[in-house]
Amino acid sequence: MERVTSKYADWTRGRIEALINIIGEKNAKELLAGNISAEFKEVIEKLFDKHGRRISESLQANVCNADRNFYLYQPKLETKADYANRIMQFHRCLGRDTGITAEQLKTEIERLLALIRGNLQIAKIANGVWLPVILPQLIVNDLGTVLAQYIEAVRRSYVKTFGDRKFFNFRKGTLANEVGNVDDGSQHNQLIKRMKQGPVMGIHFPNPLQGFSINASREQMSTLPKGVISSGIDTVIAMATYPDILARDWNTPNLDLAAFFWQSATSYSLSFETFGDTLHFNCTSNLTDGCREKSSGLLFIDWRQWA
Repeated sequence: MERVTSKYADWTRGRIEALINIIGEKNAKELLAGNISAEFKEVIEKLFDKHGRRISESLQANVCNADRNFYLYQPKLETKADYANRIMQFHRCLGRDTGITAEQLKTEIERLLALIRGNLQIAKIANGVWLPVILPQLIVNDLGTVLAQYIEAVRRSYVKTFGDRKFFNFRKGTLANEVGNVDDGSQHNQLIKRMKQGPVMGIHFPNPLQGFSINASREQMSTLPKGVISSGIDTVIAMATYPDILARDWNTPNLDLAAFFWQSATSYSLSFETFGDTLHFNCTSNLTDGCREKSSGLLFIDWRQWA
């Protein structure tokens, strides 16, 4: 390939033509003449679209379009009272106090939202539904045993919220010593370690991965920045805290716990399925198919807490 003789030895004629094609011949001439100026900015890859859904380019696992007939409402979270009501609901159904006050949670969530909106890669995730959650201190080592306790909190919260509806836990008595974290780069293992030190406050995004297969939800974690974690235990806690949002009716998305496996990492995960008058918790063997009404979630915390 012909090279241009100049002090810029690496510039071939083809590369110069490519540059002119990008900025336009007219602009190039005007720049040379000093009639216009140019400003250059680093191109930042946007990871979420205007709806707060993860952009799924370059994934090998299956993804399909989200069915917008399955959707969520953003709850009102403006005042300390809004936060206090959610905290009291969670504490009541869990049967213990996490030690986190409404003022503490509101302050932390506002700080976390500012971190998200200040990061152009992930800023648009906040266009979707976001739910403050408190992840209590873990006092039991076995994930399955802990999960069973939180599923019981979901049952209490769901029944108290809707009264005439029923909750079915199809994995009752089968979770102890059978649940683990998937090794997908999700940082969920680190989250569990952090929860053993004390409660963690974060923002749960329930459906940024709507239409993603569980395998795709796991695969895309490798390109997300630190502090964005594949949802597992936080989905269960969010369901206990916001059953009116996450189990509203038939048209709420079903929620996968992609960070968890049940019995085998390659065979089963866990999920919630919402019907008109019931909520089901069960295992799922369908890790490969994208479902238009199903979604895994993402959790955001301040990654500096790992230090």
